Order: sequence, then structure tokens, then C-alpha cells
Amino acid sequence: MGIKCPSCSGRMVFDVGKQKLICPYCETSCTVHEYRLNNAAEYVNDNYSVSMYRCKNCGAELTAPEEQTVAYCSYCGGEAMLQQKQAETIRPKRIIPFRKTKQDAIQAYEAAVKKVLYVPKELKNASFLEGFRGVYLPYWGIDVEIPRRDMRFRGHRTYTEGRYDYHETYDVDAQIGGQVEGAVYDASAAFDDTLAAQIAPFDQGGSKDFDEAYLAGFYADKVTADPQIYRSLAVEQAADKVFENIQHKAGKVSVSLPVGKEKRIETIGAKATGERVSLFPVWFLTWRKKDRVAYSVMNGQSGKIFMDLPVDLKTFFLYSAIAAVALFLVLSILPAFIQPMTMAALCAVLLVVSGRILNGELKQIRLQEQHLYDYGNMSGEKKAKPKPKGISCLGSGFLLGYYVIMVLLAFSTTTGSGGTVGPVFFLALIGQIVLSVQLLRNAAGMRHKSGMLAALIAPAILLFGCYVGLNPEIFPNDAWYYGLAAGCLAGILINALFTIGRYNDLATRPVPNFFTREGANNARS
Repeated sequence: MGIKCPSCSGRMVFDVGKQKLICPYCETSCTVHEYRLNNAAEYVNDNYSVSMYRCKNCGAELTAPEEQTVAYCSYCGGEAMLQQKQAETIRPKRIIPFRKTKQDAIQAYEAAVKKVLYVPKELKNASFLEGFRGVYLPYWGIDVEIPRRDMRFRGHRTYTEGRYDYHETYDVDAQIGGQVEGAVYDASAAFDDTLAAQIAPFDQGGSKDFDEAYLAGFYADKVTADPQIYRSLAVEQAADKVFENIQHKAGKVSVSLPVGKEKRIETIGAKATGERVSLFPVWFLTWRKKDRVAYSVMNGQSGKIFMDLPVDLKTFFLYSAIAAVALFLVLSILPAFIQPMTMAALCAVLLVVSGRILNGELKQIRLQEQHLYDYGNMSGEKKAKPKPKGISCLGSGFLLGYYVIMVLLAFSTTTGSGGTVGPVFFLALIGQIVLSVQLLRNAAGMRHKSGMLAALIAPAILLFGCYVGLNPEIFPNDAWYYGLAAGCLAGILINALFTIGRYNDLATRPVPNFFTREGANNARS
């Protein structure tokens, strides 16, 4: 519904700083409560009317004020012409009005970005920061009831005092019961639960009865996540909290508590008794590059901010080159302390470490792309997600043979007269092969599988290092060890490139497809 000015009939917006409705045409102002009293006939108990359109870029459904002809989609970062249709949507029970202005969001963002060296310059552009949009996001509030009852558990304590060991057994009595009101969970399938967690919590003590007037000038997402997903989660978390409190109050006594979520819930009889929808304020900024988007979100009540910040490769390698030159100059002053064999062994260890860092990034990306931590994404009428394609049987056989040959060749090098650096390369090779299996598993579960190359290159470098290091009579020249160090450094560089590329994937998200949302124009702030 449009919020009409009582003086000129223009469209009013909610001013965050003044906490009032303001008419941008005649500057008339009033509180939301005053507007409600003067327009009581416009309010419907269970529903309110919105103008809806579909984003042509990602298929998101949006709502906007009647006078809007173009609206901005916070999820894909695009703008679309409106093709309006009237629709009714469920009225939330409560709403937390914006307390932080758009300027507050910009200042918090700028203060955080100043601490980061490698941010793409586009993310610091003043015109880009003007793209912050105020979005009201829906949350399910789940009520959980725990029947009042007295319970008894066994407790144990073991300790030593003087020359004696003590083993004590206790009866731990506990009184439980009560109700958890409004445990909140993100109710939008489009808004990633991991993002919601980063800007939590919201202080529900500052909430008010829902009124459409608070939405004037802001976007608002609508409910698309099934509350059934969160009922069991709310009950489980309530049960865990009960048993955590019992153990906490028992102090040094270790209490024998039920194990397993079903057993815990059954023991205390916890159950979900109802749910309701509330709208919480979030400032939303979207940066899009090709088929990836990065989000910056700020809690519109508390000011807590979270940002997806990709790394700019050019800036990263510029600073890295400066650091490398400085390190080279320092090391060149002390050549006697850096023996070629020591340098080669150190580089071999660093190669494995860099591979481990890369593997950590790949694992996080795989979990993100499969939405394993996003409960809301599992709701709605979505079809089951196809499992990511892994490695074929032929490919698996090839890789298994590749690594077996690596190990056998490494063992064969031990026939030489030995050396100081050889065992280091041999251990590094074994560790790298184990790591490479993990790399391949994570890379196979991702859209982009470039991490597989790192899993093949590093073992080959370390295998050659085993042969050189364990046969010093064949390779007596220091140039071989400098060459090994250079090869390991090349492998580290490749891992660094993949790590940054995959980190940028982790710091961005795939452009959403056909998510449902509702919205309005920018807020006056």
C-alpha cells in the first residue's frame, strides 16, 4: 500500500534519523502511530496489498511503490523495469524499525575496508557505496515449551589431593521447565543463513507491532522458508541449552546427561508450540562481477557489519613483489646462514603448507556451493539438488596409479648413499599425497575444478626432490638444490594463485536464480 501524505497526497518515506514519516514534497511529518490513527480504515488484520514484479536478471519477485518504474534487486545487483501486479501478502506480527541510517552503513563500511590491503578499487568507489539499500528481512520466531518437572542425574568427580585419589558419585537434582519465546531464524530462502548469522543478534526488545508505514522507502523480503525446517532446530537448541545449564550449575561435577538430540528432546519433553513472522532491518550492498556477487550487510538496528571482500590479484602481487625484494635483500646479506640444502628442505615444507591452505579454501567453497549450512535454502518448492559430478572410474584409477608410482619411486631412491635433505622431501611427498587426495575430493565437488592441477604438480616436484636429496653423489652441485627450491617456490606460487582465485569464489556467491522477494525504493536517511 502507498503511504500518502495527508497534506499533498504525495508518497511519504520513513526517516530513520527522525523516526518519523516524511513527505519529500511538502515536508509534512508525522509519527507512525499518528498516521495509523488518521488512516485506521486502510489497515487489514491479516494481509496487506503490495505491487509485485519479477526481476528480469535473476527471476526474483519484487514489490515496489506505485510510483516506481525501475527497481533495484539486492540479490543479483541488477535493475529492472516494473511490470506490476497487485498481490496480497501475509502481515508480520512485529517489526524492528531501522535505527542506523544509510550514512551510518557507508561510514562503517569505509572504516572496515581501510584495514584491508587487497580490496578491488571498485569496492571503494564513492558512487558504489551509494548503492546501500535498506531491506526488511523476514524472520520466523519459533516458540518452544519445556514442561516443568524435577529430574535427577548421576554425577561423578575424580581428583587427587595429597597422596590420595578420590572418586566421588553424586545425585544431581534439577528443576527444569519454561518457555522459549520467539527463537528467531531467517525466513527468506534467498538470504543465506550464514549471512544472517554474521549480523545477529537483533534486540527484539526494540520491536513494535507491525505497521506498513515502517516500510515506506525500504525494500522488504517476503517469507519463502518453511517454518517446519526451524521447528526441530529450535527444539534441539532449547534442549541443548537446558543441559548446558545443568552442567554449568554442577560445577566440577561431571553430570551423566543424555546423548543424541532425539534422546535429549525426549528426556525433557520439549516441543514447538507456534511461530510468527517478524521483519528485521538490514542495510544491503551488492557487488557483481560476471556470474558472482559479493554482499555487504549491516544490522540496521545495532550497526554490526559483515562484508564479502574478494582479493584484487594485481594489488596482491604488487605488495608480494615488494615484500619478496625486501626479503631477498635481507637474505643476501647473510648467505652463510642459508645453505642450499636447508633452503630446498624449507621450501618443500612450505609447499605442503601452501597446499593445506588451498585445501581449506576448497572445502569451504564446496560446503557453500552445496548450501550445507543454509537451512532456509532447503525450503520452498525447490527440486532436489543434483550431486556434484566427481571423478570418473577411469580418472580415479589413473590418479590411484599415479600416486602409487610416486610412492614406489620415492622408496626406490633410498638405494642411494643418503643425504640430509632427502628424508625431508620424502616425508613431504607422503604428506602431499595424502593432502592431494583431499584436494581432489573437494575440487570434484565444486563447479570450478582448477584445484586438481595443484594436486598433480606438487607431488611431482617433491618426488624429484626425493631423488636428488637421497642421492647426493649423483647430484653434488648446489645448483640442483637451488633448482629444487625454485621448483617448490613455483609450486607455492601456483597454490597461491589457486588459493586467491578460490578465496574470491568463497568471498563471492553465485548469482541467485528465481528467488522470491518483495521491495520498495531507497529509504530517505
